[in-house]
Amino acid sequence: MSEQKLSDQIISALLHFLYNFFVYFLFLVPFDLWKKATVRLAEQREKGTLNISKITGLWPFLSFLKAFILEFLIDGFIFICYFIGPIIAIYSMIKSGEFSVLVVTLVATYYYPISLSLTRDFLQLMILPFRKFLSWASKPAQYMDLEIKNK
Repeated sequence: MSEQKLSDQIISALLHFLYNFFVYFLFLVPFDLWKKATVRLAEQREKGTLNISKITGLWPFLSFLKAFILEFLIDGFIFICYFIGPIIAIYSMIKSGEFSVLVVTLVATYYYPISLSLTRDFLQLMILPFRKFLSWASKPAQYMDLEIKNK
């Protein structure tokens, strides 16, 4: 491997890291998460998935609660934070009289979708064992017809 090629790879790797960490993760990911929550909420409305009368499973109320909390409520908070956050920031600045309160509140509002998305993902992981158990418990019992012969 030539020294020129190694130095080009080092520069390429450094630029890749700097872009993905500072530009993509710190600036684009929160807004992308907000857009995904917006799309999911619009799809819920179109499909009517939050309507308890359309749930046909064995546990309709638990299914509704799961959908309400993990699919609607968290996405709703992510969606609405970009509208309410600036209002709260302006109110807080007026109340405190400090511009820094406005900036801190706006920054916190911008990164709020990351914390809520992490919360939703961890809650999904926590209920995964229950979902697996319910899937297993709802299957019919399987019987094996074994013929044992003595020789």
